[in-house]
Amino acid sequence: MQKKGGFWKIFFIVMIILILITSIAACIFLFKKIDNSQFYNDQINSGELTNPVTNITDEKAIEKFDESFVYYLLYSLKAYNLHNPPLSSDKPKIEIRVDSDPFNAIIESGKIIVKKGSIENKDVLIKTTKSEAVKMLREGSKVFESFSSESSTIEMVAGKATLFGKGYLQMYEEITGKKLI
Repeated sequence: MQKKGGFWKIFFIVMIILILITSIAACIFLFKKIDNSQFYNDQINSGELTNPVTNITDEKAIEKFDESFVYYLLYSLKAYNLHNPPLSSDKPKIEIRVDSDPFNAIIESGKIIVKKGSIENKDVLIKTTKSEAVKMLREGSKVFESFSSESSTIEMVAGKATLFGKGYLQMYEEITGKKLI
């Protein structure tokens, strides 16, 4: 004779095990540090990716400022490590306002895609001037200085859960020296 509650006990144990395995997998995925720097290191070594302020004056760089400058600035901010939140197709979206010129970037599988113009549903808004951007591009240590002195700013537009899920919190802490949460 079989006990009436035996099926439910086994079902309950199996469900707890499945929830535990799913939770562990989600934690590993969420807290796994993403580092797409090898792709960009390869591009630098091959000469495909070059700093646009190399071999030109600051005045010429300000005059020529375009998407390539924004691309290299986002590269130096390690924006390539941003990612979609788990189980989502919601790509990281950044708007960068350089003086009065808006640029936008979408990070797709570690690739930074920059275009001129504003973007809808941005996660983050970065504001700077062309002269500050050129300083940051010329000398990487100026990035922290520019954001900590508030010559450049980063405004978190999306909610903290979205920012956490996409990896913005680490980037924010690295460029400002402050924790968001």
